[in-house]
Amino acid sequence: MKRLMIATALATTLGTGAFALTEAEMIEVQTFNTDIDTSGYTEQDYNIAYGIIHSGMSHGEKTAKLKALEHDNNIDMGPVRLSEAEIARLREYAPDADLTNVTQAQAEAALAVSYGANSEAEAASRVASILQGKEMDDETTAAMNTGRINILRSYVPDADLAGLTEDELELALAYAHSGMSRGEKVERIQALLN
Repeated sequence: MKRLMIATALATTLGTGAFALTEAEMIEVQTFNTDIDTSGYTEQDYNIAYGIIHSGMSHGEKTAKLKALEHDNNIDMGPVRLSEAEIARLREYAPDADLTNVTQAQAEAALAVSYGANSEAEAASRVASILQGKEMDDETTAAMNTGRINILRSYVPDADLAGLTEDELELALAYAHSGMSRGEKVERIQALLN
């Protein structure tokens, strides 16, 4: 679960067995910083590491995250990373929210609720609540789950998403929230469905 949260927090290019790294990408991870021992990395570790080195972090931050991955996999991904469009959407539903202390998980949950609530007023109330750090009730969780599917449908509208495992769903959402181009997001999400 920690690795899954890392993937979600990264919200960058990650892979799975269905979208494994190429040998060149693995070499890129291995040579990013030769002080980091990648000999014990699993395929998932390589995928996470590849996402880290292609994130918007500084070289020092990337090295620190890779060292944490090398030792214990308990990586603090730092502040939330949102696109301007995602920030604008959160501001639309919670204009007074302070986004400086919001976690990536809270931001993504709030975004999902904004796509899954039954009304604009319900979305505004639930998004604000999430961004204030309040625990989600069953109705908010249901709106979040609906919204997560709606977010993915915006990339693969005709796909059967029912066959995705929870891990695959989380990974698909990480792709959706990543800084990749829309085309690459679609390609990666479709690869999970095949």
